[in-house]
Formats: sequence, structure tokens, C-alpha cells
Amino acid sequence: MSYISWHPHFDVWALIFSLIIFFEYTTDNNYLKKEKRKFWYSGLLILWIFTDWPIHDIGEKYLFSVHSVEHLVLALVTPPLLLMGMHSAQKKVISIKPFINLLKITSHPLIAFILFNTVMVGMHWSLVVNLMVTNTIFHFFIHSLMLLVSLNMWVPVIGFTDDIKKLSSPAKIGYLFLQSLLPTIPASFLAFGTEPLYSAYVGIDQVFNISTIDDQTLAGVILKLGGGLILWSFILVIWMKWYKTEKTFDDVVRNSSND
Repeated sequence: MSYISWHPHFDVWALIFSLIIFFEYTTDNNYLKKEKRKFWYSGLLILWIFTDWPIHDIGEKYLFSVHSVEHLVLALVTPPLLLMGMHSAQKKVISIKPFINLLKITSHPLIAFILFNTVMVGMHWSLVVNLMVTNTIFHFFIHSLMLLVSLNMWVPVIGFTDDIKKLSSPAKIGYLFLQSLLPTIPASFLAFGTEPLYSAYVGIDQVFNISTIDDQTLAGVILKLGGGLILWSFILVIWMKWYKTEKTFDDVVRNSSND
């Protein structure tokens, strides 16, 4: 990739190292960290891969479709892994009263749904995209905002503390199903558009031998099918766990009745 020269993304490195420190040094209890480590570091690894060179640079400078993949990962893959990977000592550190009171409001399923989808749909407004790929500070701000609202969106599914409980299995399924619907709006504009929507991707060197329109169409397909696949995978896992729990309960009741 000689046309994409390597350069450090110090903001990404700083974030990753800060999150490593946050996990490792909030407690000396290795038992607390042992079960959570695989989720936490899986989330960090994916976050690092998709926000550092070369994926970030390709998405920002050449292909909006790659940028769309980056957004999907930041919204639907990294956040649930990080939430599942948080140990109790980490939660205790950040569970100050003002934060918990705010999270109780923002993580209400309806509020979380509105916040997440407003940001995700708004991020595909042409003015926002063009500014993102031309202004580093604005780009960092939007990605940070997306990560925050995405973490918040997953709280009703993953849970956080005893004060902020997760939804029941049927409610989780309905919640994630609704989350898969609204992104079809920007995805449709991208997939079926006949004119380039983002001027920042017009007139650049086509080093990947793909036209701007084809790249835009691919981005729409990725947002629709990729996002749906991720969310429906979570729905399937939740349903299978719910089914297993209900079956176990029915078996216990049946055996008790027979006794």
C-alpha cells in the first residue's frame, strides 16, 4: 500500500492504552478480570484495527464503503464486547451518582433508540460526511459521539449495574429488531443513488479501481446487510439462550410435578 503511507494515529493509541490501563489497574483482583479479559481485549483489538492505519486511512481518503464498515464496527461490534468485558471494579470507579442518574435516563430503551438512530442517520448527511473526511478534529468528535451513543444503546441489552438492569429476553429481541429498521433509510439513499452524495469522495484518485457511484452503492449494501446481519446474530443468540432457559425451567417443573 505504497499510496497510503503509514503514519501514527496518536489519538487512537492514546485511547487504546487508556482503556488497557482502565481494565488492568482498577483492581488487583485477577479473579474479577479473568472471565472478562477475553471480551474486553477482543473489543479493544477490533477497535484498534478499524480506527488505525490502514483501514481508517482508506475509508477517510478513498472509499466510503470502507468508512461504512468502520462505522458498523464502532456501533455494533466493539460496544457490546466492551460492556460484556467490564469487570465490577471498573463499574465501581465510574458509578458516581451523577453519571448513574444520567445513564438511567439515556439508557431507557426509547431514549437510547432515539439517541443512537439520530446520530447514525445524521452521520450520513452529506454536510457531516464531507466535514468528517476533511477535518480531523470534527472526525474525532463524531466518532467519539458515535461510540458513546452506541455504548449507551447496548446497555439495555447487556446491562450495567443493579440500578440499571437489562431488558428481558423478549424485550431485547424486539429492541434489537427495531434498531435494525431505521438505518435502512440512509442505506437506501446510498444503495440506489444515481449521483454522488458526498463531494469529498468525488475527483479523488481511484487507486482501488472502483467508481464513486459503485463505492457509494457498496456502502449502502454494507450498512443494510452488514448491520442487519450483526443485529440478527445477537437476536439469534438471545433467542437460543432464552429457549434454553425456558426449556430448563419447564423440565424442572415437569420433574417436580412427577415427583
